[in-house]
Amino acid sequence: MKKLIKIIFPIITLFSLCIALTACGYVNLFREKSDASFDSLAKSSLSPEEKADKLLSQMTDAQKIGQLIMIGIPGPTLDDNARYMMTEFPCGNVILFDRNMQSPEQTTELNKKIHETILNQSNIPPFIAIDQEGGAVVRMEKDLPPLPAAETVGQGTTENAKKLAKETGISLKSLGFNLNFAPVVDLNSLYHRSYGKTPETVIPFAKAVIDGYTEANIKTTLKHFPGIGKAKTDPHMDKEMVSISKEILNKEDGKPFRELIKQTNPNDTFIMVSNVTYPDIDLSGPACLSRIIMTDILQNEYQYKGIIFTDDTDMGAMAKYYTFTEIGCKAIEAGADIILVCHDYRHAQDVFNGLLKAYRNGTLDHQFIDQKVKKIILTKMQL
Repeated sequence: MKKLIKIIFPIITLFSLCIALTACGYVNLFREKSDASFDSLAKSSLSPEEKADKLLSQMTDAQKIGQLIMIGIPGPTLDDNARYMMTEFPCGNVILFDRNMQSPEQTTELNKKIHETILNQSNIPPFIAIDQEGGAVVRMEKDLPPLPAAETVGQGTTENAKKLAKETGISLKSLGFNLNFAPVVDLNSLYHRSYGKTPETVIPFAKAVIDGYTEANIKTTLKHFPGIGKAKTDPHMDKEMVSISKEILNKEDGKPFRELIKQTNPNDTFIMVSNVTYPDIDLSGPACLSRIIMTDILQNEYQYKGIIFTDDTDMGAMAKYYTFTEIGCKAIEAGADIILVCHDYRHAQDVFNGLLKAYRNGTLDHQFIDQKVKKIILTKMQL
């Protein structure tokens, strides 16, 4: 999701969205009123588990599935198409790019409307995310604090790294964001996005950055599991395979993830899984569709208990080789919690419709999905 890559967001009319949903029989199925609001439950004397269970019990099938998807929107306003995606599907999370942000005032108002629209429809607040890594991958350069590339930050002190992150986090929070897809903990990544070439350098700097954002009440994301530092092809453009053994993974690329999982709170620090394929570990497909990588290694071996995001499924490494109906079900079954579909409403529709159909016909186990949604709710209660 680099700023350097220019992606043309398809223009989808409200009429075409209506036709797509009507054909699937999903229009106007999601407007059931809840017995208790998110805010009222948050203030109640119930335990967090009881609050989450209460909210979950009030949700429709579609509202549950919507929590598993994060979309991008095409412009700087919440137009009819964007509002439709958040109400009639309803997608429960949003990421913004430079195309959405013209000024601090406009961005704050946009995020306020996104929050209100999703909360009113789903009774659960959204994650509103941004990619603010530093260097080439920054948004609103003129309006947010200067943030050097990770490579530059890694040549300084961890104290300065934390200071920069906290300053950035305070600014992001003031604009209405609650999640930053940073820090990158890959080793020696492309475009100066890594803090260093070794785990010994990356780990302390990433931890300092996480601490800075956490103090500003911004959730963070370790990316791109299990590490794309050895990749030669940019997965934004096409598929890439990294030949790395499980032994080398644990000693090198996977080590920053494993150690930072031990040092951070999973309610504050999430993980994004890459679109790269690791054939020596799992030849079946990209990491974000791999049960071996997301469930066996990340959750079972590395003991990660927080929210797992896919990288953007609109990237060439995914969009050229899979249907979006496939992507949604495969990713969730393999261990992902939230699927990113950043640049095309039609693709988000396909992900949503595929997941909803699989949930309703029993292909996706109800308890399995409900546990994912409950984890997301519990985390959002701490926003």
